[in-house]
Amino acid sequence: MTFLALAGLLGAATAQVQAQDDDMRQDGKGNHGMRFERADADQSGDLTFEEYAATIDARLANADTDGDGRMTVGEIADEIVRIRAERQARRLVRRFDVNGDGALTADEIENRQRKMFALLDRNDDGMVDRSEMPRRGKGHHRRHRPQ
Repeated sequence: MTFLALAGLLGAATAQVQAQDDDMRQDGKGNHGMRFERADADQSGDLTFEEYAATIDARLANADTDGDGRMTVGEIADEIVRIRAERQARRLVRRFDVNGDGALTADEIENRQRKMFALLDRNDDGMVDRSEMPRRGKGHHRRHRPQ
């Protein structure tokens, strides 16, 4: 393996490890993240090196798009972008998919937009002015998220 390929692999693995480390940390209640549960293939409550490595390997499996046995920076970057885009798309579908069929319709999107707009329109005048917009900046870290 050439130095460039090794460096790319190590960089991708480091990024994946950091992301998984964040996902696998315990929250304040002692609960493990969902990815920990998926990585724990035998559901033993702990991860072996093999289980941990398999999780990272699965994420990088599609990165070698030209099948030459090497993952270039471009291939790894493309895979990371694809993974992030799919994650964001799943979140979007979960938030807007009213009927739970796993797909979005124009009606579901418009319905969600109307709900979000109604929450912003605090004085119910059918318009949102600057004073009704959620504040950003120091002391206002909570996002305005309608249910």
